[in-house]
Amino acid sequence: MLCELAEQSDADFSVDYVLLARAAKGQLDAKQIDELYLKAVRSLSRHPPDAESVARRLLIRTSAANHFAATGQDDQVAKVLVPAFDELSTVAAPPPPANTLQPLVKLAMRAAWSALNQQRPADAEALYGRIVDCAMRTGWDDAVDNDRALAMLGLGWATAMQPDRMPDAAERLQEFIDAYPSHADAASAAAMRVQCLRKADDDDAAVLAMANLIQRWPSSRGADQIVLETLSTDPPDPTSPLWDSVMHWVVQQGQPQQWSADLISHALLFAGPKLPPPRFDDLLKRLAAEDKTGQRIAVLLHDSAERGSPGFAEQIAATLISGDLLDSTTMARESACRWAGRTGRWSMLALAAESTGLNAADDRRSVHVDRLFAEALTQTDRGQTAAKWWAHVVDHHGATDFATLLRCAESAVAHADVAEAARRLERVRAALGEEASKSTGVQIALVDLLAGDLAVRQVDLTGARSLYERVVRSPDATPTLRGRAQWMIGETHLMQRQFAKAIDDYRKVEGLDPGGPYVAASLVQAGKSFEQLGLTREAGDCYSALLGRFADSSYATEARRRMAVLPGAARSAAGGSSNGSPPKDSPNDSPNDAASYHSPSLRR
Repeated sequence: MLCELAEQSDADFSVDYVLLARAAKGQLDAKQIDELYLKAVRSLSRHPPDAESVARRLLIRTSAANHFAATGQDDQVAKVLVPAFDELSTVAAPPPPANTLQPLVKLAMRAAWSALNQQRPADAEALYGRIVDCAMRTGWDDAVDNDRALAMLGLGWATAMQPDRMPDAAERLQEFIDAYPSHADAASAAAMRVQCLRKADDDDAAVLAMANLIQRWPSSRGADQIVLETLSTDPPDPTSPLWDSVMHWVVQQGQPQQWSADLISHALLFAGPKLPPPRFDDLLKRLAAEDKTGQRIAVLLHDSAERGSPGFAEQIAATLISGDLLDSTTMARESACRWAGRTGRWSMLALAAESTGLNAADDRRSVHVDRLFAEALTQTDRGQTAAKWWAHVVDHHGATDFATLLRCAESAVAHADVAEAARRLERVRAALGEEASKSTGVQIALVDLLAGDLAVRQVDLTGARSLYERVVRSPDATPTLRGRAQWMIGETHLMQRQFAKAIDDYRKVEGLDPGGPYVAASLVQAGKSFEQLGLTREAGDCYSALLGRFADSSYATEARRRMAVLPGAARSAAGGSSNGSPPKDSPNDSPNDAASYHSPSLRR
């Protein structure tokens, strides 16, 4: 009946609809109740407000808004409340009493907050904007005062959530900061304002806003976030107006105890050597403890070296590799070791290995760390110690890959007893047999080369030559491997004092590996063989060729020494004794001098 009457009359039935809705609870379904409140609001919209009806109309809208809020229809709450605030600001009448306005404001604040959380920034902006406007009006102080700061902040935030409103958002956030500089959310507002200015492409204003943020609120989370975004996307250089502010913040003002691992890694990269030692130690300790994958350490070391701070990168790596950071993760330490190996900093790794107890329990020493320690000792000619580390990698860590087993066998052949060397070599052969389908000719050649070296140690020179000849004939062996095998064939003949055969073998080295690492060795050994045959001129030719072509090689010193004791022209050509006097002693090589055999170093 009420609905029919409303259709036939122009009267305002809003009060009747509200009363009916309240009375009908439990008798009508929810949708019908909702419709009654909506009809009440529509009835109001058909009749302009006046001074006498303002209070009544406000109560009706508040009642409808409360109903929609209670039933979770937050979008309807905003549609009901915005006109209520508009009427209060347009009608020339004294504002309702505070006890009437306060419930309206509280309801509007809750509705605006819900709108923000539900990604309805336009509704939130409308509600917060009305509350802020009302706060400026006479008579609203008591009703709005406690909510004014939050309403101003919400207005700025709601505006910032709308991509096309960035300049407006920055302005509104600044108004909040100016009005409430000591507010708990002032720093967050300042950080949001920086974001808005960046999105608005107002770079100059953004730089000033960021500098202001990190100077006024250096300990805030907002400062942390803004600095992280800046350092990760566009770190300032010394010519940037942000340089001093960001550097001062990283080096002194910021609070590292609340920084994320990402911010710590970027701060270390940005400030580098400028960090005070205690701050550097604290940052690196935290990063090493939090880097579970080692990726951050890897990036930090690589980028530090690439950006011109290799010394700083080495400082970080050395600290991690040493194991002094007890809270470091296994992967953080491993990452530093991998970087050192990848960049050829073998001495750093070798020093750490020598100061580390081989059998000491340490969960932070992965198989990769121990493998790199062993490799570093090999690369720095600490063969005896390297052999123990390679054995540890195989026996303790259970490494079964061919490269590690080969390294272990190589070290054993050079430095362990013969029985141990034979056992290690057999382990490599077994690995080749187990993975025959994956084995390559190069791998087989490497094993044959080591087997030949072991045969030399066992004084089975004939057997050794047979193995070396297999390497020379192998179509898959590299030129360097063939060159070394051929050189070792010459060495075996030299050991047996078969000098003519040795000379022929040495001559073949360059043909197999022109300019290779064993050409110089073959020249000096051929020279020694000629000396043993009394052919000093030919010996001098060998030494002269070596000095002319490989003056910087490790064999050049030996060649000069040999030249110095040759008679006559050969000695003079070598630039030997400056006074030209003949040597006091004729060549009389000892057995050790005759052959320069040493274990191969199959360096990668």
